Amino acid sequence: MSAESDRPMHHDEEQRRQWDAVAAGWRKWWPTIEGGAQRVSLRMLELAQVRPGQRVLDLGTGIGEPALSAARCVGPSGRVVATDFSPRMLDIAQERAAAQGLANVEFIQADAATLDVAGARFDAILCRWGVTSLPDPPGALAAIRRLLVSDGWFVTAVWPSGAQGRPMASLAAAVAQEMFGLPPSASDASPACSPVRVAVQETMRRAGFRDVHSEEMTMPLEFSSAADCGRYLMDVSPEFSALLGDRPLAQRAEFGRRLSERLQPYATVGGAVRIPNLTICAAGRR
Repeated sequence: MSAESDRPMHHDEEQRRQWDAVAAGWRKWWPTIEGGAQRVSLRMLELAQVRPGQRVLDLGTGIGEPALSAARCVGPSGRVVATDFSPRMLDIAQERAAAQGLANVEFIQADAATLDVAGARFDAILCRWGVTSLPDPPGALAAIRRLLVSDGWFVTAVWPSGAQGRPMASLAAAVAQEMFGLPPSASDASPACSPVRVAVQETMRRAGFRDVHSEEMTMPLEFSSAADCGRYLMDVSPEFSALLGDRPLAQRAEFGRRLSERLQPYATVGGAVRIPNLTICAAGRR
């Protein structure tokens, strides 16, 4: 049996419930998120050589990126299919597409691990920060390759684990361990960016991709205050939402205070916080 079919159904449903629960938070914080992430989407489109008239698949689109950027790129003669397993995320993505007048993008509720897109073939496939969360990344990459036309490109963005990739999440995890006695996460002892970059490239090559290459990008997130950082994590992260949502108000306030202290190195003169996240973009051709 495949890794996908071996996964307990209740695990899939719980993951879907958690992401549905933070969909409203993603809508709320979208300007902040895309203020840094849009440049990653645009670079992914460049690496995938997306052009007008092409068919593009976006896996794990969330509330619509990089699908909407791709829809603008392929134009009215092209087509974008965007999948996500969270129906509430997709509802927001559809609203955003309608508000932007984009009629050339179709949203489908589907698990990226199964890649059930009715046997279609695509000129480019994109996945921004989703591949490494799948239960069987090598198997998923092989399936992705089969969905590409000859010479079609697959481009993904992945996070180096730990503080090097997402400093705020790493600091928040440290505060949570300190306050609630949680065990250290596996990512705390994870390899640095270069080994992760090499591992992604090697996994893509083993899946059959050619001309594999990767690059590092800095993706800044800017917040008006350190207090906003804690609210952001509560609103958009399934992990922190589940951890803190039912805690007493005093504990949540103390969590925010400790996180604010640890974020001081990223504070600007005016009290805003600017956090430089690091991501890896990797591309390969069928």
